[in-house]
Amino acid sequence: MGKKKVVLDQFDFIRAIACLGIVLYHFAVEYGWPDIFNNYVGGVTYGDIYVTVFFFISGALLFYNHSEVDDLKLFYKKRALSIFPAFYIAWGLMYIRDVLRYKSLFYRGNPASIILSLIGMDGYLAFKINDYYILGEWFIGAIILLYILYPLLTWMKREYKWVTFGLVILLYILSLKINLTGMVSFRMLPSCLISFYTGMLFVEHRKSVEKYWWIAGILLVILKCIEPGNMNIKGHIAGFLMAYMLYGIGTYLMKINIINKVMKFIGGISYEAFLTHHVTICLFIKFVPADATVMMRVILLIAILAATGISAVVLKQVCKTIMSLGRARKKNIA
Repeated sequence: MGKKKVVLDQFDFIRAIACLGIVLYHFAVEYGWPDIFNNYVGGVTYGDIYVTVFFFISGALLFYNHSEVDDLKLFYKKRALSIFPAFYIAWGLMYIRDVLRYKSLFYRGNPASIILSLIGMDGYLAFKINDYYILGEWFIGAIILLYILYPLLTWMKREYKWVTFGLVILLYILSLKINLTGMVSFRMLPSCLISFYTGMLFVEHRKSVEKYWWIAGILLVILKCIEPGNMNIKGHIAGFLMAYMLYGIGTYLMKINIINKVMKFIGGISYEAFLTHHVTICLFIKFVPADATVMMRVILLIAILAATGISAVVLKQVCKTIMSLGRARKKNIA
């Protein structure tokens, strides 16, 4: 557990493209243009596809580095440090801004719900609870739950491989048929789990299938031409095919030095970009009307991508600095 995390070039490529895809999707949704970043087919959006890719790559990366969890305390500590410091800094700044704007600590009412923000679950439960979800994405809460379950999941996978596989499938099917919470089925934990677990399985079998990635590309095109059917299932299949195809493309493109550097850079700030991009988009689109020229829209998009990148880098650096100061202080006290 103490070893340095290793990331395959292809995984960096997938993570970077998923990040860009989600940012572009939200831009298209908020601004209403261009539709090519939004709709894949019917009711399936590129947001659905790239969120599936996100869970896929999260499971793949975690299993690649930690196929077994020997030290639970260390594992959970590392996962918490990878999520909460940046989240607290970004959320805290936005919360202070809103407190000053509305002149109230609990400007949305329901003071107890602020606890959901402190544990990173505000976005995931915002569909049901009027809380203080200000920034970030709903899937941050889902990934926290998956991290909590991960040690149990790896143990079950190791000891009861086929039972675990069947259970993951069964839970997913049940989530399509039974909904007691009112949450969109695509966001329910079994739906997120199947993407996460598929990423874990891919790590085990990638060597035997990596040369057939082009088939995934063909199937993606065919899937786009098929009548909608179940949007949840279709979104997951498209997401798995996209991740598989990106892995294959990344095998070749990541050999090009400049692409390698750019994708590693984007992948390295992807989490911080998830936290900041929505606020950035909503801020910038106010200045360019929807009926602006195509050139102005393109400039707007470039500006948003640049601002998101800069804010993500700043957030990551501030987080690193605070963490370093904390470690130094702890060392001095010791």
